[in-house]
Amino acid sequence: MANNCYNSASIEGSKQMLDKFEKALNKATKISRTLHKNTFYQVLGQEPVDGDVYETFGSRWFEPMWERHSPTSGVLSGDSAWSPVSEFLRLLSDVYQLDITSTYEEGGDNFGGWYDCCNGKETRDVTTTYFAFRYMEEEEDYMQSLLEDASEGYWDSLEDLDWELLEIMKKKDRLEFIEAVNQSILDRA
Repeated sequence: MANNCYNSASIEGSKQMLDKFEKALNKATKISRTLHKNTFYQVLGQEPVDGDVYETFGSRWFEPMWERHSPTSGVLSGDSAWSPVSEFLRLLSDVYQLDITSTYEEGGDNFGGWYDCCNGKETRDVTTTYFAFRYMEEEEDYMQSLLEDASEGYWDSLEDLDWELLEIMKKKDRLEFIEAVNQSILDRA
């Protein structure tokens, strides 16, 4: 089963550096739409070196999509293999002197989080469960989704609930969610 981790990074920097990054990314993705060991290095303007690709870049591959929003900003997003491309983003930040704010999520392996860096320095690195991440990112909309999942019988018992999610939920939301799960269990009994 493929476990793709979705990454989304808001990037800000000088026009000159974003132009340089964009040109390197376009050149690398003409060779292969998916970045891998050698094309990761090509985007960074470096020669490939031996080493574990997961340690060096955070993931084995990355399918980047770049959307320029202004001369000094854009969004780099796409799927990567099993884990986020946080280290690649940090290296981009260092090479091109960029300020990067990113999120990543992978429902199959149950994680999501935030990774930020500026000029090659990590400024935030937080990982939590997928459910907790979704709730923190889109509280109202995700709460509605959780209630719909509960009514459809997604959880078989209260023991199956994500305890990290329950800890960070607003009390009102937590009570409503537990009640919906309990009602679904009773309805199926």
